[in-house]
Amino acid sequence: KTVAIAAAVGALAAISVPAMALENEFHGMYKFMGYYTNFFDGTTFAGNQTKLGLQKDAPSGWFAEQRARLQYIAKANDNLKLVTHFELDTRFGGIATGYKGTTGNDAGNIDADTLTLETKSIYLDFNDPLSGANFKVGMQPWADSYQSLFLLADMTGVYATKKFGPATASLGWFRFDDNSVITPAVTAVTATATNLQVNAAPASVTGPGRLSADLIVIDGKYAVNKDLTVGGTYYDIRNDTRLTATAAFEKLHMIGVNADVNVGPANIKPFAAYQFGAKTATTDLKGYLLGAVTKTKVGAGAVNFSAIYMSGDSNSAKKEKSFSVIGANQTYFNAANMWLLVRNGAAVNSSTSVLANDMTAGGRGLLGVFGGYEATMGKVFYNANVGYAQTAQAQTATEKKSLGTEINAQVGYKLYDNLSVSGAVAYAMLGDALGSKTATDLISASQANADNPYAVNLQLSYTF
Repeated sequence: KTVAIAAAVGALAAISVPAMALENEFHGMYKFMGYYTNFFDGTTFAGNQTKLGLQKDAPSGWFAEQRARLQYIAKANDNLKLVTHFELDTRFGGIATGYKGTTGNDAGNIDADTLTLETKSIYLDFNDPLSGANFKVGMQPWADSYQSLFLLADMTGVYATKKFGPATASLGWFRFDDNSVITPAVTAVTATATNLQVNAAPASVTGPGRLSADLIVIDGKYAVNKDLTVGGTYYDIRNDTRLTATAAFEKLHMIGVNADVNVGPANIKPFAAYQFGAKTATTDLKGYLLGAVTKTKVGAGAVNFSAIYMSGDSNSAKKEKSFSVIGANQTYFNAANMWLLVRNGAAVNSSTSVLANDMTAGGRGLLGVFGGYEATMGKVFYNANVGYAQTAQAQTATEKKSLGTEINAQVGYKLYDNLSVSGAVAYAMLGDALGSKTATDLISASQANADNPYAVNLQLSYTF
């Protein structure tokens, strides 16, 4: 028995050594949000996290939701780790159907028994001892160099970064679609001795890698000095799924420049990008983006200012002159600090705007100017912002461009270093493109004489 026990203990020790050598890291967050609003109710509608939209005599309602994120990192050493990241979303009271791709509910109903765990990231992060480059392989978050106006998403791919003194170079490949199927149209045939399939559909064109969409990223930055960093990028998309006639474009090339400049108390981040390629086999694609984000230290806080211009197209059918994005729900402009005109980066499940998260405004393009002030005094933090937005192009002879003007404010208090509570209020005065009494003035996202939207937000946020 003694020998058996000793052998068992030895075997257990041998098995435990690799696990004990790992450094286990746990991080995450929990955020509660309560809303009183006449604009949205936190349910999915037509692919967007809103249902009510802009309405005449819009009713007001109160709802609450929460989000938790759990991150586990298995760190072998400073050069090798596995990163995993999971998410759980719930509306208080539950959502019966159509929530985040589920066919059931989101566990907010009575008894709360539903599978709701979502996978955000699973990737290997390691430094290659031969090249000195850092590699991230797997499902990982990626953001463009243009304030996420082109793309911010979790995607599967490989991303490599290497430093060369003051320069940093990155090369990445992401596959964001490999699930498309084309079924050719059914054609009638005559039954013969060699053809017995009458009115049968040909086989679908499908299979891994047959119809896919890939993003290639080349990104470079150079630190001229401590106050100036300049960058340049090239993004290339080859979208075979365009054959289904549902994708936004077939080929896209995007070149751009950006900078990070410190001038006295001000930090300035200007950027510009140009797109060209093919929307279809017979239609060229071209669009551009201009913008800048600034933060200037003033008193106890900072003055924020940002502006963007995204090209649009007056032809709703072609839209080839519009700045193109991969998906409407994967673009952001958090620097605006808006809640209604532009989706709010701090929101969770109901991160909505009057454009239903489509920054391109249905291919019309966007012009926006936003400003505000933020500060912290001890454990109290606050901010106030104002912004204006309009479409870059109208798509009918009578359609108006003005989307509206928003004012908002937020004040919060840090109960602990990792726990804060806050309240915010936002109100948008709709422009003629969304709030006119004349239906022909409106873009498709609105209805005649819609009420001005507002939202009151209460928030409890914990990070660890």
